[in-house]
Amino acid sequence: MTLLTSIKTIFFLITFLYIAPFLFEGIKKQYIALLEPRTPIGILHVLNPFNQTSYFIERLHFFFKNPSIKGIIIKIDCTDIAPGTSHTIFHDIRQLKKMYPKPIIALIENTCLAGAYLIASVCDYIIAPESAIIGNIGYTFTTIPHYILDEEHNEMFNDIKNELYQHLTKQIALQRKLLLTTTHSWGDGKIFTGSKAVSLGLSNEVGSLCAAIRTIKEKALIEGEIEWIEYNDKTSYSDIFLGNKSTIL
Repeated sequence: MTLLTSIKTIFFLITFLYIAPFLFEGIKKQYIALLEPRTPIGILHVLNPFNQTSYFIERLHFFFKNPSIKGIIIKIDCTDIAPGTSHTIFHDIRQLKKMYPKPIIALIENTCLAGAYLIASVCDYIIAPESAIIGNIGYTFTTIPHYILDEEHNEMFNDIKNELYQHLTKQIALQRKLLLTTTHSWGDGKIFTGSKAVSLGLSNEVGSLCAAIRTIKEKALIEGEIEWIEYNDKTSYSDIFLGNKSTIL
């Protein structure tokens, strides 16, 4: 081996040792989903204003039907939702849970009232901080404006409110395993803190994201890390399977 060849070999080795860490790091980032598999969990948001179902329902169906996604968390911070909107989502979640069983958790941040709570009630588990405001399960669960109603229509309006209230309390009682004879405690438009909601059976636990992560891992039998998925118009099954997904929280 000539001196020149030795120098070239040494130079090559030094160069390789210098760039190797960067090279391996790049490979690791490129194929992180294969090297360190993470379990995809879908994220949905219920925020003010909320009166259209199309965007939410499309993503809800995507998360339930995609076998790669092992669970769903619905983050709620909403004072109210139109009755039709909340009932549409309520019925879809209930049906999708039967067709594509996977855990779905409601994570409340600040507020979860009326129609927003109806959506939370159909989830498998509800988590909220102690200072959250929860409830308003009452006769205000309607969008018919009072000012356009005369005396005759007011009477009809009251009948509608009573009917909606009966539907609402029956559905929530069934989902949360509450007695209808106790609606005076948790219904009638009353609102509660996150702590009080737990004692009434309206919520399962005082906590935050950490509690949601622990719960979704327990229910979905996840041992490793979680990959948070927010569906967008360009997301596909292959994106999620290969790791080409958007992560948010």
